Amino acid sequence: MRFLWLAVFLLVPLSAWAQGPEESIERPEPANAPSTETPSLTWVLERAEELDSQADYVPASELYEVYAEACLDTATAALETGSPCFQTGRALERAFELRRALGDLDAASRNAAHLREHFLYAEPRRALQVGYQVARMHFAAGDLDEATDELDGLGRLHPHASARQALVFDALRAEIAATRGRRGTSTRAWRRVERRWERDRAAIEVDGSMPITWVREAVAEGRLQRAQPQVDRFLATRAPRLRGVRSDARWWSRVSAWLTRSRRRLALARHGLERVYELGSVRHSVIAAARIGEMYGRQADVHTSLSLPDHDLLLALARDGANRPGYDEARSHFETCLAWSANNGVASTWAERCERGLNDLDPEVYPMQAELHGEASYHPVARALPLGVED
Repeated sequence: MRFLWLAVFLLVPLSAWAQGPEESIERPEPANAPSTETPSLTWVLERAEELDSQADYVPASELYEVYAEACLDTATAALETGSPCFQTGRALERAFELRRALGDLDAASRNAAHLREHFLYAEPRRALQVGYQVARMHFAAGDLDEATDELDGLGRLHPHASARQALVFDALRAEIAATRGRRGTSTRAWRRVERRWERDRAAIEVDGSMPITWVREAVAEGRLQRAQPQVDRFLATRAPRLRGVRSDARWWSRVSAWLTRSRRRLALARHGLERVYELGSVRHSVIAAARIGEMYGRQADVHTSLSLPDHDLLLALARDGANRPGYDEARSHFETCLAWSANNGVASTWAERCERGLNDLDPEVYPMQAELHGEASYHPVARALPLGVED
């Protein structure tokens, strides 16, 4: 609910501005009000920006909306260069971003609808970007039909899609299909994303209707998803059955076949995940490092569980020259995951997985934070009294 003082303060000056911004109106001035020489609309926008900079996001979003709604009452006011309403598009876009971040999806959708309604032809790129963000907002909320409808509507409004737009839209359609359990449709869409990136990369890098960071994140997400089956395949690899095997030759026959198979699967999965790094998306890079660490952690666990022979040569071959194969690689990737996440403030859930992974590798060297600092206790603390002494 917007502030009552704001409505009272703006009622006269806004109606006066609608009649003519050059007319002056005599009115009592509150202590913190702008001077009579400052247009009221300009002051509202400046106040919204001030609250925004102070992280007071709820009243900031309300003031952005008040400013935009007042300006949109006059059809052309927002398009007149130098007028108090010239920042209407920017105010609506920021109000949309704040409402979406605050979880007010209805208000965010209204702001996006106003932006597209009034700026579709004047600023088509901005309107397209906000429309895509609305589709992602519905996807994140689990409203898959609404997200699909939004993408379809944007496709009709912009039939001649740029390479960036087509790539980003395909990526979101792939995510929607995967969420619906349509793995084949999702896989085909991710392949289109990768092919388009490889084929049109030079043109995509130059210019387009979508920010290049969105494009890179879309390709990175696709590479993560395409690598996941290889990761699952490696994790499903079981250690050979060695119970009752007494012959060194038979032991090595079983272990060598397993080593060849598991190392090949690990190499393929790691290669697919490492292709994420080149795209520069920190969040996706954290996830890739975490998954690589988990694979090497699995390798270390399986090697630890093997019953090893007394033959030194076979022992060296099985362990690939290391005391605990996979341990160093797992530790390195988990630590990288934690560092990237902490330095950039992203993927905190995956950072927690990496912390648990380090703890599983070596609980003594990598204790959990709760073990170091303890957990908050809400029970009252009472002093212990000697036996036989009562209060």
